[in-house]
Amino acid sequence: MKQYQLKEVSKAKLKILEKYFPAWARILGSRNPILVFVDCFAGAGRYPGGEEGSPLLILQKARDTIQDFKSSLTILVIFVEKNKTSAKHLKANIPKDLPESLKVAVFNEDAHDFVPKLLEAIPRGMPAFFFIDPYGHPLTIPVMNQILSRPRTEILLNLMWYAINMHLSNPRTRQAIDKMFGHSDWYGQPFMRARQYERENQFVDYFLSQLEAHYKLKFRIRFSPEDDVPGGWHRTKYYLIHLSNHPKAALLMKEVMWSLGDEMGTFDFSARPQKRLFPQTPQVDELIQYLQQHYVGSGRVLTFGELREETWELPFIRKHYHKAITQLEGEGKVWIERMKSQRTGIRDRNKLHFVTEA
Repeated sequence: MKQYQLKEVSKAKLKILEKYFPAWARILGSRNPILVFVDCFAGAGRYPGGEEGSPLLILQKARDTIQDFKSSLTILVIFVEKNKTSAKHLKANIPKDLPESLKVAVFNEDAHDFVPKLLEAIPRGMPAFFFIDPYGHPLTIPVMNQILSRPRTEILLNLMWYAINMHLSNPRTRQAIDKMFGHSDWYGQPFMRARQYERENQFVDYFLSQLEAHYKLKFRIRFSPEDDVPGGWHRTKYYLIHLSNHPKAALLMKEVMWSLGDEMGTFDFSARPQKRLFPQTPQVDELIQYLQQHYVGSGRVLTFGELREETWELPFIRKHYHKAITQLEGEGKVWIERMKSQRTGIRDRNKLHFVTEA
Protein backbone atom coordinates (compact mmCIF):
# COMPACT_ATOMS: atom_id res chain seq x y z
CA MET A 1 0.00 0.00 0.00
CA LYS A 2 1.37 3.41 -0.97
CA GLN A 3 2.36 5.59 1.98
CA TYR A 4 0.56 8.92 2.06
CA GLN A 5 2.80 11.97 1.89
CA LEU A 6 1.81 15.56 2.45
CA LYS A 7 1.62 17.27 -0.94
CA GLU A 8 3.74 20.28 -1.76
CA VAL A 9 0.70 22.48 -2.37
CA SER A 10 -0.53 21.68 1.15
CA LYS A 11 2.93 22.45 2.52
CA ALA A 12 2.71 25.90 0.91
CA LYS A 13 -0.55 26.56 2.74
CA LEU A 14 0.99 25.54 6.05
CA LYS A 15 4.09 27.65 5.41
CA ILE A 16 1.94 30.75 5.03
CA LEU A 17 0.12 29.98 8.27
CA GLU A 18 3.38 29.09 10.04
CA LYS A 19 5.04 32.37 9.05
CA TYR A 20 2.09 34.67 9.56
CA PHE A 21 0.71 33.49 12.91
CA PRO A 22 3.82 34.27 15.04
CA ALA A 23 4.13 37.76 13.55
CA TRP A 24 0.41 38.40 14.07
CA ALA A 25 0.61 37.15 17.66
CA ARG A 26 3.67 39.27 18.50
CA ILE A 27 2.11 42.46 17.14
CA LEU A 28 -1.34 42.00 18.68
CA GLY A 29 0.07 40.43 21.83
CA SER A 30 2.12 43.54 22.57
CA ARG A 31 -1.13 45.49 23.04
CA ASN A 32 -3.61 42.83 24.18
CA PRO A 33 -3.36 40.30 27.04
CA ILE A 34 -5.45 37.61 25.31
CA LEU A 35 -5.48 36.42 21.69
CA VAL A 36 -7.80 33.89 20.07
CA PHE A 37 -7.03 31.50 17.22
CA VAL A 38 -9.84 29.41 15.71
CA ASP A 39 -9.23 26.50 13.33
CA CYS A 40 -12.71 25.89 11.92
CA PHE A 41 -11.96 22.60 10.12
CA ALA A 42 -9.14 21.29 12.27
CA GLY A 43 -8.92 17.62 11.29
CA ALA A 44 -7.02 15.09 13.37
CA GLY A 45 -3.89 17.18 13.97
CA ARG A 46 -1.71 14.97 11.81
CA TYR A 47 -1.94 13.84 8.19
CA PRO A 48 -2.15 10.08 7.49
CA GLY A 49 1.59 10.03 6.74
CA GLY A 50 2.37 11.43 10.19
CA GLU A 51 3.12 15.02 9.17
CA GLU A 52 1.88 17.74 11.50
CA GLY A 53 -1.28 19.53 10.43
CA SER A 54 -2.34 23.07 11.23
CA PRO A 55 -3.37 22.34 14.86
CA LEU A 56 0.03 21.04 16.00
CA LEU A 57 1.86 23.63 13.96
CA ILE A 58 -0.12 26.46 15.59
CA LEU A 59 0.34 25.05 19.08
CA GLN A 60 4.11 25.01 18.66
CA LYS A 61 4.16 28.57 17.32
CA ALA A 62 1.83 29.71 20.11
CA ARG A 63 4.09 28.07 22.70
CA ASP A 64 7.14 29.86 21.26
CA THR A 65 5.31 33.20 21.25
CA ILE A 66 4.21 32.85 24.87
CA GLN A 67 7.78 32.04 25.91
CA ASP A 68 8.94 35.25 24.20
CA PHE A 69 6.36 37.20 26.20
CA LYS A 70 7.43 35.48 29.44
CA SER A 71 3.85 34.41 30.30
CA SER A 72 2.38 37.93 30.06
CA LEU A 73 0.27 36.77 27.12
CA THR A 74 -2.56 34.22 27.01
CA ILE A 75 -3.44 32.52 23.73
CA LEU A 76 -6.74 30.66 23.47
CA VAL A 77 -6.66 28.10 20.65
CA ILE A 78 -10.01 26.67 19.57
CA PHE A 79 -10.22 23.64 17.29
CA VAL A 80 -13.53 22.76 15.65
CA GLU A 81 -13.87 19.39 13.94
CA LYS A 82 -17.12 17.79 12.78
CA ASN A 83 -15.86 14.21 12.39
CA LYS A 84 -16.04 12.40 15.72
CA THR A 85 -13.06 10.13 15.05
CA SER A 86 -10.87 12.99 13.84
CA ALA A 87 -11.81 15.10 16.86
CA LYS A 88 -10.88 12.18 19.13
CA HIS A 89 -7.50 11.79 17.42
CA LEU A 90 -6.93 15.52 17.63
CA LYS A 91 -7.44 15.51 21.38
CA ALA A 92 -4.96 12.63 21.67
CA ASN A 93 -2.40 14.47 19.50
CA ILE A 94 -2.39 17.64 21.59
CA PRO A 95 0.84 17.85 23.67
CA LYS A 96 0.41 17.36 27.40
CA ASP A 97 3.12 19.84 28.43
CA LEU A 98 1.66 23.08 27.11
CA PRO A 99 2.23 26.21 29.21
CA GLU A 100 -0.61 27.32 31.46
CA SER A 101 -1.21 30.48 29.43
CA LEU A 102 -1.81 28.44 26.27
CA LYS A 103 -5.44 27.35 26.55
CA VAL A 104 -6.75 24.69 24.13
CA ALA A 105 -10.33 23.61 23.48
CA VAL A 106 -11.50 20.96 20.99
CA PHE A 107 -15.13 20.97 19.90
CA ASN A 108 -16.64 18.05 18.00
CA GLU A 109 -19.05 20.32 16.14
CA ASP A 110 -20.03 21.38 12.64
CA ALA A 111 -18.29 24.73 12.16
CA HIS A 112 -21.15 26.05 10.03
CA ASP A 113 -23.47 25.86 13.04
CA PHE A 114 -20.93 26.29 15.83
CA VAL A 115 -19.00 29.41 14.77
CA PRO A 116 -22.00 31.81 15.08
CA LYS A 117 -22.43 30.60 18.67
CA LEU A 118 -18.71 30.93 19.28
CA LEU A 119 -18.77 34.56 18.13
CA GLU A 120 -21.30 35.32 20.85
CA ALA A 121 -18.90 33.91 23.45
CA ILE A 122 -15.73 35.72 22.32
CA PRO A 123 -15.64 39.26 23.78
CA ARG A 124 -15.94 41.88 21.07
CA GLY A 125 -12.64 43.65 20.63
CA MET A 126 -10.53 40.64 21.63
CA PRO A 127 -8.14 39.98 18.71
CA ALA A 128 -9.01 36.79 16.86
CA PHE A 129 -7.67 34.93 13.84
CA PHE A 130 -9.93 32.44 12.03
CA PHE A 131 -8.40 29.75 9.83
CA ILE A 132 -11.08 28.38 7.48
CA ASP A 133 -9.69 25.39 5.61
CA PRO A 134 -12.50 23.06 4.49
CA TYR A 135 -12.60 20.41 1.84
CA GLY A 136 -15.49 21.81 -0.13
CA HIS A 137 -17.58 24.81 0.85
CA PRO A 138 -16.27 27.29 3.44
CA LEU A 139 -18.29 28.97 6.14
CA THR A 140 -21.14 30.95 4.64
CA ILE A 141 -20.43 34.49 3.54
CA PRO A 142 -22.93 35.92 6.09
CA VAL A 143 -21.02 34.15 8.90
CA MET A 144 -17.65 35.31 7.57
CA ASN A 145 -18.99 38.85 7.42
CA GLN A 146 -20.03 38.48 11.06
CA ILE A 147 -16.42 37.59 11.83
CA LEU A 148 -15.07 40.49 9.79
CA SER A 149 -17.41 42.98 11.47
CA ARG A 150 -15.48 42.53 14.71
CA PRO A 151 -12.50 44.79 15.39
CA ARG A 152 -9.01 43.25 15.24
CA THR A 153 -10.33 40.06 13.67
CA GLU A 154 -9.14 38.50 10.42
CA ILE A 155 -9.53 35.38 8.31
CA LEU A 156 -7.27 33.10 6.30
CA LEU A 157 -9.60 31.27 3.94
CA ASN A 158 -9.04 28.29 1.69
CA LEU A 159 -11.44 28.77 -1.21
CA MET A 160 -11.64 25.38 -2.92
CA TRP A 161 -12.25 26.58 -6.46
CA TYR A 162 -11.91 23.16 -8.08
CA ALA A 163 -14.59 21.61 -5.85
CA ILE A 164 -16.91 24.63 -5.97
CA ASN A 165 -16.67 24.88 -9.76
CA MET A 166 -18.00 21.33 -10.12
CA HIS A 167 -21.05 22.33 -8.07
CA LEU A 168 -21.96 25.63 -9.74
CA SER A 169 -23.93 24.15 -12.64
CA ASN A 170 -25.28 21.13 -10.77
CA PRO A 171 -28.98 21.57 -9.86
CA ARG A 172 -28.54 19.21 -6.90
CA THR A 173 -26.01 21.50 -5.24
CA ARG A 174 -27.69 24.82 -6.00
CA GLN A 175 -29.26 25.01 -2.54
CA ALA A 176 -25.83 24.52 -0.96
CA ILE A 177 -24.38 27.37 -3.07
CA ASP A 178 -27.38 29.54 -2.08
CA LYS A 179 -26.49 28.87 1.55
CA MET A 180 -22.82 29.67 0.99
CA PHE A 181 -23.63 33.08 -0.51
CA GLY A 182 -26.65 33.74 1.70
CA HIS A 183 -28.81 34.43 -1.36
CA SER A 184 -29.60 33.11 -4.85
CA ASP A 185 -28.43 36.15 -6.84
CA TRP A 186 -25.18 34.39 -7.74
CA TYR A 187 -27.01 32.16 -10.21
CA GLY A 188 -27.66 35.09 -12.56
CA GLN A 189 -24.09 36.42 -12.52
CA PRO A 190 -21.96 36.53 -15.73
CA PHE A 191 -19.56 33.86 -14.46
CA MET A 192 -22.33 31.28 -14.85
CA ARG A 193 -22.19 31.82 -18.62
CA ALA A 194 -18.40 32.08 -18.84
CA ARG A 195 -15.88 29.30 -19.39
CA GLN A 196 -12.48 28.27 -18.05
CA TYR A 197 -10.27 31.11 -16.76
CA GLU A 198 -12.87 33.80 -17.45
CA ARG A 199 -15.37 31.84 -15.36
CA GLU A 200 -12.82 31.33 -12.59
CA ASN A 201 -11.71 34.95 -12.44
CA GLN A 202 -15.25 36.31 -12.54
CA PHE A 203 -16.37 33.93 -9.81
CA VAL A 204 -13.48 34.79 -7.49
CA ASP A 205 -14.03 38.52 -8.06
CA TYR A 206 -17.74 38.14 -7.30
CA PHE A 207 -17.07 35.99 -4.24
CA LEU A 208 -14.63 38.56 -2.86
CA SER A 209 -17.06 41.39 -3.58
CA GLN A 210 -19.52 39.77 -1.16
CA LEU A 211 -17.02 39.79 1.71
CA GLU A 212 -16.99 42.90 3.87
CA ALA A 213 -13.24 43.29 4.30
CA HIS A 214 -11.23 46.34 3.22
CA TYR A 215 -8.18 44.24 2.38
CA LYS A 216 -8.43 41.03 0.35
CA LEU A 217 -5.18 39.34 -0.62
CA LYS A 218 -5.30 36.14 -2.67
CA PHE A 219 -2.67 33.49 -3.32
CA ARG A 220 -3.34 31.01 -6.11
CA ILE A 221 -2.51 27.34 -5.55
CA ARG A 222 -2.43 25.16 -8.67
CA PHE A 223 -2.48 21.39 -8.86
CA SER A 224 0.96 19.94 -8.25
CA PRO A 225 2.51 16.95 -10.08
CA GLU A 226 1.50 14.78 -7.10
CA ASP A 227 -2.18 15.44 -7.81
CA ASP A 228 -1.81 13.70 -11.18
CA VAL A 229 -4.49 15.88 -12.78
CA PRO A 230 -4.29 16.30 -16.60
CA GLY A 231 -2.91 19.76 -17.27
CA GLY A 232 -2.94 20.33 -13.54
CA TRP A 233 0.11 22.55 -13.33
CA HIS A 234 -1.83 25.40 -14.96
CA ARG A 235 -5.22 24.65 -13.35
CA THR A 236 -6.25 26.21 -10.04
CA LYS A 237 -6.89 23.87 -7.12
CA TYR A 238 -7.72 26.54 -4.56
CA TYR A 239 -7.06 30.09 -3.45
CA LEU A 240 -5.73 31.12 -0.07
CA ILE A 241 -7.42 34.43 0.72
CA HIS A 242 -6.44 36.71 3.57
CA LEU A 243 -9.23 39.01 4.74
CA SER A 244 -8.73 41.89 7.14
CA ASN A 245 -9.76 45.46 7.86
CA HIS A 246 -6.36 46.81 8.83
CA PRO A 247 -3.67 47.82 6.30
CA LYS A 248 -0.82 46.57 8.49
CA ALA A 249 -2.33 43.07 8.47
CA ALA A 250 -2.49 43.10 4.67
CA LEU A 251 1.10 44.36 4.39
CA LEU A 252 2.31 41.72 6.82
CA MET A 253 0.59 38.91 4.90
CA LYS A 254 1.97 40.25 1.63
CA GLU A 255 5.51 40.02 3.08
CA VAL A 256 4.80 36.37 3.96
CA MET A 257 3.23 35.38 0.64
CA TRP A 258 5.65 37.24 -1.62
CA SER A 259 8.48 34.70 -1.55
CA LEU A 260 6.37 31.52 -1.69
CA GLY A 261 5.17 31.49 -5.30
CA ASP A 262 6.82 29.61 -8.17
CA GLU A 263 8.41 32.99 -8.82
CA MET A 264 8.73 35.57 -6.07
CA GLY A 265 6.02 38.21 -6.11
CA THR A 266 3.60 36.28 -8.35
CA PHE A 267 1.38 34.91 -5.53
CA ASP A 268 0.99 31.74 -7.58
CA PHE A 269 2.25 28.26 -6.62
CA SER A 270 2.25 24.90 -8.39
CA ALA A 271 5.30 23.05 -6.91
CA ARG A 272 6.53 22.91 -10.52
CA PRO A 273 8.53 26.10 -11.15
CA GLN A 274 8.74 26.86 -14.83
CA LYS A 275 11.89 28.16 -16.48
CA ARG A 276 10.53 31.21 -18.25
CA LEU A 277 12.32 33.21 -20.91
CA PHE A 278 10.82 36.34 -19.37
CA PRO A 279 10.72 36.14 -15.53
CA GLN A 280 7.52 37.42 -13.94
CA THR A 281 8.93 38.58 -10.60
CA PRO A 282 8.10 42.32 -10.20
CA GLN A 283 11.18 44.56 -10.41
CA VAL A 284 12.06 47.66 -8.38
CA ASP A 285 12.27 49.70 -11.60
CA GLU A 286 8.55 49.08 -12.11
CA LEU A 287 7.80 50.50 -8.65
CA ILE A 288 10.00 53.53 -9.32
CA GLN A 289 8.14 54.14 -12.56
CA TYR A 290 4.81 53.93 -10.72
CA LEU A 291 5.94 56.37 -8.04
CA GLN A 292 7.20 58.79 -10.67
CA GLN A 293 3.85 58.70 -12.43
CA HIS A 294 1.66 59.04 -9.34
CA TYR A 295 3.71 60.82 -6.66
CA VAL A 296 6.79 62.61 -8.00
CA GLY A 297 5.85 66.17 -8.94
CA SER A 298 2.69 66.11 -6.82
CA GLY A 299 4.09 67.95 -3.81
CA ARG A 300 2.49 65.37 -1.55
CA VAL A 301 3.76 64.73 1.97
CA LEU A 302 3.07 61.38 3.62
CA THR A 303 4.93 58.90 5.75
CA PHE A 304 6.74 55.88 4.37
CA GLY A 305 4.17 53.67 6.12
CA GLU A 306 1.27 55.62 4.60
CA LEU A 307 2.79 55.23 1.14
CA ARG A 308 2.94 51.46 1.53
CA GLU A 309 -0.63 51.37 2.85
CA GLU A 310 -1.97 53.50 -0.03
CA THR A 311 -0.35 51.22 -2.59
CA TRP A 312 -0.81 47.89 -0.79
CA GLU A 313 -2.26 46.19 -3.87
CA LEU A 314 1.01 46.57 -5.78
CA PRO A 315 3.12 43.36 -5.86
CA PHE A 316 5.99 44.86 -3.85
CA ILE A 317 7.17 44.54 -0.27
CA ARG A 318 9.09 46.76 2.16
CA LYS A 319 12.55 46.17 0.69
CA HIS A 320 11.39 47.30 -2.75
CA TYR A 321 9.88 50.52 -1.39
CA HIS A 322 13.10 51.17 0.52
CA LYS A 323 15.21 50.79 -2.63
CA ALA A 324 12.82 52.85 -4.75
CA ILE A 325 12.59 55.77 -2.31
CA THR A 326 16.37 55.71 -1.74
CA GLN A 327 16.93 56.00 -5.48
CA LEU A 328 14.39 58.81 -5.84
CA GLU A 329 16.03 60.60 -2.90
CA GLY A 330 19.39 60.39 -4.65
CA GLU A 331 17.82 61.90 -7.77
CA GLY A 332 16.36 64.79 -5.77
CA LYS A 333 12.76 63.78 -6.48
CA VAL A 334 11.86 63.21 -2.83
CA TRP A 335 13.42 64.27 0.43
CA ILE A 336 13.03 62.30 3.61
CA GLU A 337 12.27 63.95 6.92
CA ARG A 338 14.08 61.64 9.31
CA MET A 339 14.00 61.66 13.10
CA LYS A 340 16.73 63.63 14.89
CA SER A 341 18.45 60.46 16.11
CA GLN A 342 18.31 58.86 12.66
CA ARG A 343 20.95 59.60 10.06
CA THR A 344 20.15 57.00 7.43
CA GLY A 345 17.54 54.38 6.60
CA ILE A 346 13.81 54.77 6.20
CA ARG A 347 11.25 54.04 8.92
CA ASP A 348 7.49 53.91 8.68
CA ARG A 349 7.11 57.24 10.51
CA ASN A 350 9.58 59.12 8.29
CA LYS A 351 7.82 61.76 6.20
CA LEU A 352 8.36 61.68 2.45
CA HIS A 353 8.22 65.05 0.69
CA PHE A 354 7.68 64.53 -3.02
CA VAL A 355 8.93 67.51 -5.01
CA THR A 356 6.51 69.67 -6.96
CA GLU A 357 6.80 70.07 -10.69
CA ALA A 358 9.03 72.97 -11.77
